[in-house]
Amino acid sequence: MKEIVSFEASDNLKNLEGFTKTILSFNQKKYSMFKDMADKHGWDSIYVNDIRYDLLRMAIMDSHISKGFFTISDLTGITDLNIRSIERFLKKIVVAGYLDKRSSGKDKRVVEYFATDKSLLLLKIYLKLLKEGAGLFKISPEKTAEFSDMTTEELEKYLTWSEDKV
Repeated sequence: MKEIVSFEASDNLKNLEGFTKTILSFNQKKYSMFKDMADKHGWDSIYVNDIRYDLLRMAIMDSHISKGFFTISDLTGITDLNIRSIERFLKKIVVAGYLDKRSSGKDKRVVEYFATDKSLLLLKIYLKLLKEGAGLFKISPEKTAEFSDMTTEELEKYLTWSEDKV
């Protein structure tokens, strides 16, 4: 049976051109935003160019928003980065002032990480990307808010805040 989608019959793929251009544009914008922040704040390029660290940043934000802090166990298993690479990454962002590191009140062997106001910079970047992505994919503000599980007004408030100087 012949494949419906194949590079041999590339005319079948032509209608995906808009999709690939949109994804490319979104990822270029994302790279540009993170590269600008890296240059401005002295981030190592590995933490900008390796998507695994982006996944860690998202997990950090998610944990912080949902429970107020995170532990290293919240980050292990999300990517194939080993524990030493994750620890090195965390050490750099603690030293840079994006996180505070504290021993857990329950178990002194467990370290909890708390976001600082400086880490709000990262949240602003992701909100700008959300707005950019919604525009690229032609998703209305109402639908974007619905995806985000908030009202349009709440989303607009956060998007306006994210436009403040980073």
